[in-house]
Amino acid sequence: MSDTREIPLDEAEAGMELAAALHDAAGQVLLPAGVVLTDGHLDSLRRRGIERLTVVQAADPEAIARQREAIRARVMHIFRHTADDPASLALLHAVLAFRLEKGR
Repeated sequence: MSDTREIPLDEAEAGMELAAALHDAAGQVLLPAGVVLTDGHLDSLRRRGIERLTVVQAADPEAIARQREAIRARVMHIFRHTADDPASLALLHAVLAFRLEKGR
């Protein structure tokens, strides 16, 4: 449920997570997506001339809560006529858990 943003390397800080792999001029992967940056990574990227990178932007907790509530409301609307059926109730819980996990 997080967004990504491209930033200059000078704005990157240790602890940020890469949203996309970083490649050198030859196309070789320097760091894969999902790596949490360290000071050592940042120093190495500066030495290699990397100017920009895409990081995961920390999500606003209130926005996450609103999104989760919207997901829950949509799933409940879809299953609104099946509340008495145990099999449908089990499916409702499975769909709700899946959608909340995937954020959609």
